[in-house]
Parts: sequence; structure tokens; C-alpha cells
Amino acid sequence: MTASLYVRLSPQTCHMSKSVVREPIKTTPNPGHTDLPYLLEHEASFIRLLDQVSNGSRIEVSETGTAIVYRPGILTGGHIEHTCPLQRSIGYFLEPLFMLGPFCKKPLNVTFKGLTNNEVDPSIDMIQSSLIPVLKKFLVVEEGLSLKINKRGLPPKGGGVVHFTCPVRRNLKAFQWVESGKIKKIRGTTYTSRVAPTVGNRMMEAAKGEFLKYLTDVYFTVDNSKGASPGFGMCCVAESNNGTFLTAEAMSNPAGEGKDTKLPEDVGREAAWRMLEEICRGGCVDSLSQPLVLLYMALAPKDICKVVLGPLTPYTMHFLRHLRDIFQVRFKIDEAKDPSIDTDDEEVTFKTGAGKLLLTCVGTGYSNISKGQT
Repeated sequence: MTASLYVRLSPQTCHMSKSVVREPIKTTPNPGHTDLPYLLEHEASFIRLLDQVSNGSRIEVSETGTAIVYRPGILTGGHIEHTCPLQRSIGYFLEPLFMLGPFCKKPLNVTFKGLTNNEVDPSIDMIQSSLIPVLKKFLVVEEGLSLKINKRGLPPKGGGVVHFTCPVRRNLKAFQWVESGKIKKIRGTTYTSRVAPTVGNRMMEAAKGEFLKYLTDVYFTVDNSKGASPGFGMCCVAESNNGTFLTAEAMSNPAGEGKDTKLPEDVGREAAWRMLEEICRGGCVDSLSQPLVLLYMALAPKDICKVVLGPLTPYTMHFLRHLRDIFQVRFKIDEAKDPSIDTDDEEVTFKTGAGKLLLTCVGTGYSNISKGQT
């Protein structure tokens, strides 16, 4: 994620983090860009979503739309319906709810309408395979946690419908997650909308051709839907023997944007290569889940929490600064050692891709006071 893109995303991250601690926040534009509207349509929609999730929040926007003051209220949760602008996918709005959902007063029950897949934001398929397993580990129980695609919607017209439910907890669980394990199988979904059904099979065969060079347990499902816009894509999931899930995806260029047309075989190979790159990066979670794990560690009971991650993304680096500024939590970052075994003659070290990092912190002991004792 580039620095300029982060500037556009930083208000979303700050609003989400400070909603937990109910701390006011003021965002202003970058120096030299004061003439540009700071609050875009999808960002205004995200603020409205936060207002629906909470009670008592106050939002003040300047006349020029270049500055905003947000005073969070109490996270209430409950039943919510939200229509997302077509500039961003549902994943842009859904990802922060994974951070807020467990700390609401009532279980979240949200229905989103909009794009389920685009080229910028994580798709619902990726979130389903990456963030849901992480949330299960910290919530301990799975009852009441679900994410379902009722209808798939691709750009430019959208039309997708997604249903998300999340239980609430008074406290999270302290966690030490340092063994990622070995990749044992590849799973995934190829999806198509208003194109020939054979397109999904062509993507699947191209991706399998790359994966079968390394392991044999590879299986994909095909989802042929009747959406409002034509398009196709693929989401891949690598699962390890220790319950680690790594995800990657690729999709065709949206119709009507003047970009070159991608062949199904190209999309399949691109998804496979991205998946192999994510496996090389490694860690106990993939790039998408890094910020979520770090937030849960910061809010865990006052105990030592550890996790092994692959190379940190620029988004994760900025998120660590937010955790330091908002929760006063600092992470100790060390180089994680590659696994090794002792043989008769010498110790053999296995090289497991890119260098890994061991992140350690002491949780703040955050308690969801909105939820009563159980």
C-alpha cells in the first residue's frame, strides 16, 4: 500500500480504533492538498456506518469538507442495513467491523449491499477465509459468528448482498501463536458472472497447473452467478497442519473502464502466483489479517501475547503506530528463527521463505463494559 493511499485510509483506521476507547479524533488533509475534498463519498458512508453501530456519536464536518471531528459513542451493535457506494467494495466497510464487533453491547447483525469483489479492497471470499479463523481463535467460541454471500456483485454495477453476524465478548483471550506449520492443501473458489460457465474451469485448470508442481491436494469450487455486471475471478486459500490460513486472489478488469481484457488463464495463474508469494511471506496469518491480530493482542488480558508474522505490510506498520498512540501499547519485534531439527551429525535448519518476525506485547486488559457478566 503506497503512502498516498494510506493517507486516504488512515481516517478509517483511526475512527475504528478510537471507537473502541471512545476517544475523540480530528482528521485534517495533507499540507499542500487543502483545496481537495478530504471526505470522499465512501469515507462519508463509512462514518455513517460507524454512527449506525454506535449510540451517542457526534460528527462535525467543515464547510469545505476538508476536516472532520468525530466523537465516538457507545458501541451498540444490533441489526443494521448498509448500502455501500460503488467506489469501494463491501470489504472496505466490513473489515473494520471485525475489530469493533466483539466489543458491542448487542451481537452485530449486518446486511451489506454493493460490490462483493473489486481490484482494490479485500473480497468477501478472502475475508471469509482469512479474518473469520482469526476471530474464532480470540473469541474461543464460534456460535453466532458467520459471513455469507447471499448474492455476488461485481463492478461497475454491483448488486451484491452480504450478511455478517458477530457475537460479543466481555474479554478476549490472551494468545501465543508462534507455529505456522506446513502447508498441507490448497482450496479456493472461482466465480463468474454473466460469462460462459467454462470460464471458471479455465481459471481453475490454469491455477492447478501451478500448484500441482508443489503439492497434490488441490481442489476448487466454481460459483456461476447471474449478477448485474460481467466478470470473473479466483480466490485461493492455503491451509497448514497447524490451522494457519493464507489467502490471495485475482480478478478480471471491470467492464467499461478501458483496460485490457484478461484471459481466464491469466487470472488463474495470477491468483496462483500471488498465493505462492503469500506462502513465501509466511507467518501465522496472511497480510490481510496482520492488523486484526495485533489489535486483539493489544486488547487482550494483561498477559504476554506473541505471534509470528511474515514481512509487515506498510498498512500494518502504520497500524502499529496507531496502537502505540491510542492504546499506549508497544510491540517488541524480534527476528523469528527458522525451525530446525537435530540429526546425528549436526543441526539442520529449514528455510521457510521470507524472514519472519516475532511480535510480543502485554495486553491492556480491555473489558467490554457494555456487555454484562455471564
